[in-house]
Amino acid sequence: MMNILKKNKLLVLLTIVVTSGVLIFDVFRYSTDYGIVEVNNTNSLLLVPFILLVCWLGMKLGTAKNTEEMESAYQKRLSKREREVIELICLGRRNQDIADELYVDITTIKSHINRIYKKTGARNRKELRFYVEKVLKKVAKD
Repeated sequence: MMNILKKNKLLVLLTIVVTSGVLIFDVFRYSTDYGIVEVNNTNSLLLVPFILLVCWLGMKLGTAKNTEEMESAYQKRLSKREREVIELICLGRRNQDIADELYVDITTIKSHINRIYKKTGARNRKELRFYVEKVLKKVAKD
C-alpha cells in the first residue's frame, strides 16, 4: 500500500485537493427539513471548473517531470547503441527489423530496449516515442 502511495504522490495530492474543494464549496449539506444529505446544485456547478483545473495541473506536472527525466537520460545515461535503437523504434521498426539493420541478435535488441525503459522510465514504445519527440524538439531548440 505504501509503495502505491509513493509512486502516485501526485494522484494522492490531487485527490486531497479535490476533496478539500468539495468541502470548501459546500457541495453536500445535511437537510434538517428532510433528514437526508442533499447536493447543493449551485455550489456543485462551481466545483466543476475547479476539478478541471486540478486535473489539468496534474497532467502538466506529470508530463513535465517525465520529460525532464527523459531529457536527462537521453543526454547523459544512454549509450550510442541505445540511442540508435530508440531512433529506429521512433521510425516504427519492429524488434526483428532493428536487429537485422544493426546486425545483432534479437535478444540483444530486447536487452537494449529493457535497459532503455529502465533508464528513461518509459513503460512502452508509445510512451518512449512521445517523450523522445519532445526531448529531440527541445534539444534542437537549444
